[in-house]
Amino acid sequence: MSDNHRHCYILKGSPSEVLSDFLRLSENFTTPLIAAYDVSQYNSALLSSAIQFTTCSFKQAKQALGSSYDAILVDLTHGVSASALAILSGTVRGGGLFAIALPDDDWLSMTDLDLSRYLPWPYEPEHVPSNFKRYLLTTLQDETSPFKWVYKDQNKTSLIAALPALPAIEANAPLTQEQADAQSCLLAEQAQSYVLMAPRGRGKSTLLGDSLAKLFMAGKRVAITAPNQDAIVSLKARFEYFVDIKTATLPFFAPDALINDSSHWDFLFVDEAAMIPLPMLMALNEKAKHCLFSTTDYGYEGAGKGFGIRFCDTLARQKTTQALALQMLILDQPIRWGGNDPLEKWINDCFFLAASESTIETPQHEHKTSVQASPNFKRLTGVDWLANTHLLAETFQLLVSAHYQTSPDNLRWILDDPSVSTCLALVKGKVQSVAIVTEEGILPSALSQEVMQGKRRPRGHLVPQSLLAHEGIAQAGEYRYWRISRIATVQNQQNQGLASLLLAQLERLAPEQCDFLCTSFAATSDVVSFWRKNAYTPIRLGTAKDQASGSYSLMMIKPMTEEASKLATTWQTRFIEHFLLNLLLQYADLPTDLVLLILKQNHDQQKNQPALVQLSPLDLQDIALFVEHHRPLDSIRSVFLKAMLSLALQGLIDPNDPTEKLAFEAALGRDIKKTLQKTQLSGKKAIHQSFKSLLKKTLLAK
Repeated sequence: MSDNHRHCYILKGSPSEVLSDFLRLSENFTTPLIAAYDVSQYNSALLSSAIQFTTCSFKQAKQALGSSYDAILVDLTHGVSASALAILSGTVRGGGLFAIALPDDDWLSMTDLDLSRYLPWPYEPEHVPSNFKRYLLTTLQDETSPFKWVYKDQNKTSLIAALPALPAIEANAPLTQEQADAQSCLLAEQAQSYVLMAPRGRGKSTLLGDSLAKLFMAGKRVAITAPNQDAIVSLKARFEYFVDIKTATLPFFAPDALINDSSHWDFLFVDEAAMIPLPMLMALNEKAKHCLFSTTDYGYEGAGKGFGIRFCDTLARQKTTQALALQMLILDQPIRWGGNDPLEKWINDCFFLAASESTIETPQHEHKTSVQASPNFKRLTGVDWLANTHLLAETFQLLVSAHYQTSPDNLRWILDDPSVSTCLALVKGKVQSVAIVTEEGILPSALSQEVMQGKRRPRGHLVPQSLLAHEGIAQAGEYRYWRISRIATVQNQQNQGLASLLLAQLERLAPEQCDFLCTSFAATSDVVSFWRKNAYTPIRLGTAKDQASGSYSLMMIKPMTEEASKLATTWQTRFIEHFLLNLLLQYADLPTDLVLLILKQNHDQQKNQPALVQLSPLDLQDIALFVEHHRPLDSIRSVFLKAMLSLALQGLIDPNDPTEKLAFEAALGRDIKKTLQKTQLSGKKAIHQSFKSLLKKTLLAK
């Protein structure tokens, strides 16, 4: 094939017919791969096949990242995995084969066994038509599709011939100019951290293996880590070509082992970085003088552009003795296949993985434009998207650009989950802000009881299930919830109030259809501030940190009816009572700014403070003796804690005032060194005097 493009085929028929066609096409290729929802039928065919091939289920597809194949068959007959399609297409070499298997029967009417992953209780795959399958079939049949459809003649034979063999992969192929330039930046050691970001097939693994070998042979202490060793097959081959494996082996370590190791390295390479949780990446960044994080910039790893935005911003702000805190390395020219490859274009177009101008980040020095026109609002459900694919493209690209974990599977979720709807804010016909809403609740009382007892965990219904199972709120399953599971605004329109307008639009729609608007997210101060500004109330904080973000999950609600308002007050009061105690028991690592945001109550709630923080006349006397006389702070520590928690609940502690923040952290028994540096206070006497001033201003002045 010209330009080293991949061959793309749709093979129709029974599994045996499809396998025969695929193996015929792959006759000259080494170890073809077959992926399917259930590969058992292909595993049994292995015994009688003259050509050896390997198999993997869709769940195992991520293990193919970093590998390279001559030929792949993805069987979509009994189930469709969008992420598996995207991942596996990126592993096929130029001139190789990427084939999709479909049945002779009406595929759209067949039950999709993979669909259950996207359906909340009580929906079942056999009762839900798949809009995503219809969308996918349309893209496969489009005139711009690179796929050739293979049909049988009357004798059930296919008129196809074996594809030509591919040249062997050269382990010592010279670096391209782009790779060489990136390596020069790395070897110059100008930056503390490097991020190598590129689409699939651009030679990241080759560059990493080559650079690792050069640094190793130069006597540098080097290490490599990745989510699993399968992801670094190409990297390892390049390293071992230059380094004698009899005297040295690839210095690979699992991420957690590397963090727990006391060693410090000159260079640490982190491959497939977006598959590793953010807190772990930050810990790895401390393990070497120079760290390089390599990642795909769109889609395949379930990372989205959010990885680049959030993580790179954190690295750029780190303190360093190097010339640069962060240097970006970019590879754009494909190496695994030819330029303008039709399969790559089809995958990017089908799953909206390529950047558009509207989703590219605004540089920090640029002034953000204000919204010039009032937005129009549009609400779409699954089937609506099929007639609005231009809006689907804009919506999904926005999600990819804004969220840390957005993958092609999320596209299927939006199209196929009957409980999901999407609210758009459009300016001049363009998507500027998006909120994805999931309908939850109305669980039968028997099911709610079993959830509360820990006996059942039906699919979906995150908020009512969590309130039942973790908070013991027996009536939580009786109500209707609209959970805003994703919300995002185009980068150059952020901080203009668009997302809040979108929430207001949902509030106008909600009272007839739900009791509570709600949300659950990885809690950071900026995000909690946004929801607080829109009058959402916290009712649950997770007990373990989210693996991807490294933050605790916070659940917040906004009542839509009078009855819901009374319930919300009751639930929030109970949450605050528990949180005040848990703050000392299990949330010592919760940022102080976040604690203050969670504790701050509205005016009505402030009238009935929890008994734990109510100050008696004797407590106020103790505080007065400390503030106005010589009572030692250590003798009133418990009263001081009650006082500071009471002030926090009233919103009388400003997290932006270092002295007030210092007093709150001291009351909680936290390490105050970092905050103390910002106060310019020196010595115990000055610190205690600042505490006295705060208490006098807020408590004794009343």
